[in-house]
Amino acid sequence: MTSSHRPCRTFARLSVQAGFTLVELIAVILIGAILSFVAMGKINNLGEVNAQGFADEVASQLRYAQKTAIAQRTIVYVNVAAATEHVYSCFDSATPTCANELVLPTGDKADITGPSSATMTSTVTQFSFNGLGTPSTASVVTLVVTATSSGAAFTATVQPVSGYVQRD
Repeated sequence: MTSSHRPCRTFARLSVQAGFTLVELIAVILIGAILSFVAMGKINNLGEVNAQGFADEVASQLRYAQKTAIAQRTIVYVNVAAATEHVYSCFDSATPTCANELVLPTGDKADITGPSSATMTSTVTQFSFNGLGTPSTASVVTLVVTATSSGAAFTATVQPVSGYVQRD
């Protein structure tokens, strides 16, 4: 048997330099600058984001007040001070402060105040949920949070018979 051997060849290594061209680097910097410009515009307009967040908090607190009224089979009052963007819930009807405030599962009081970048309007200053979760008002309760910077409005409503809390 004969074996066929291939001769070993030695290749000279070529020195290859890898990197980016100047055009590619400038294109990446330009794209980064455009994206940061757009992002800064969004970050500087936090008024609308804060107003939407506050409207979500209001709707959440209204739902919690209703669920607490059902769970404890008692009346829970919701007080709205629209002039100061203030919403709080309690077991007594005292306004502007509660003697027996509703406490959240976190241990905090069910008392929220809106950001300075938003205004709030409401169709009522106080209403309650009974032990069945039905609100005391015969008409829709509407709370509107408006961003002062853009005028964007976010609404939380409570339906009269069912007590359904809706966030639009």
